[in-house]
Amino acid sequence: MSDHIKIAFIPPIGKSDYLANTIIDGILWLKLEGKDIELALPAYEYPCPYDILPYKISDDRFTGFADAADLIILAGGKNATNHALAEKIGRWDKTVFIDGSEPGKDRRYDPKVQADLRAMTYVGYGAIDSAMLSKCALYFRREKPYLSGIVPLPFGIESRYIEGFNPKAEKDIDFSCIFGQEDYPALRKQARKYLEKFCRKNGFTCETGKTRGFDFDDDRKLAGRQAYYDILRRSKVGVSIGGGGFDTARFWEILGNGCLLMTETIDIYGKAPESGDELDYSRIWQFRDIAEFEDRLGEVAAFLKNGYDSTETRDVAEVEYRRIIEAHSSKARVMAILEAAEKKGIIKRQ
Repeated sequence: MSDHIKIAFIPPIGKSDYLANTIIDGILWLKLEGKDIELALPAYEYPCPYDILPYKISDDRFTGFADAADLIILAGGKNATNHALAEKIGRWDKTVFIDGSEPGKDRRYDPKVQADLRAMTYVGYGAIDSAMLSKCALYFRREKPYLSGIVPLPFGIESRYIEGFNPKAEKDIDFSCIFGQEDYPALRKQARKYLEKFCRKNGFTCETGKTRGFDFDDDRKLAGRQAYYDILRRSKVGVSIGGGGFDTARFWEILGNGCLLMTETIDIYGKAPESGDELDYSRIWQFRDIAEFEDRLGEVAAFLKNGYDSTETRDVAEVEYRRIIEAHSSKARVMAILEAAEKKGIIKRQ
């Protein structure tokens, strides 16, 4: 592809979106590493954990920039997708859509919801944007189903997740199990309660509690988020269970901080034929339900006592961690978009 790439990024209006933030971070990460990307965003408000102010330009200038861009990324957002700006620009042959939506609550378990999603009759957040699927040159989606024309694009490991992480540092917390909410699915609360009981009985340390959504201008909440990342940096094992979607930031935060990962059976890539073995790592331990979580917990605990601190385990873990970052960082997600765009002929090789 071209050494110099002009990317016009259209974020949701006024509402932060995790997948949009992942892609923004990936672009900035690549720029920091020397990739020649010229980035522009419109001037309207978009709450973002990364410094996008230097890349914001007036709406008129943004329209002109997009007219000459190699790639236009339109990010979906809950009732906040800026369809109007994409329509005004009208370069659908250069526009890719990134859909980070989820059905919410327990609807990912509902067979009727999943059937309606596949039939494209589902109404509400988490539905496939049929208009964008027909208009855009590419459609990337975080959650299944991945119908014809849809490319899987889960969350990834963002730079803020791993800032300050040292792979060689000692970890002094055995388990962490921290969620933003525990109301759905029920497995979250069940796993947390059993973990606390298990650790008390068997002499392991654990950190449990809740994270909350936060305003990026609120220093107190930012400090809380950093405290949470500090817990992950110190944890040997992290527990992840999806919330309103199969994919969850928790999954990637845990991997990014070099933890062993206990997770519900992975369904992030669904049954897409291209899913392959993207998440086949020795540090991932999967479970289907609370009974299997209890079994896996015993196995992981035995490993912490008998194999975790061996030189061989540490050497393998360091090599595997580098593989994970290479394959699943936010910059890897952006490279996947660019490579797909080049393959489709959206970005022309010079």
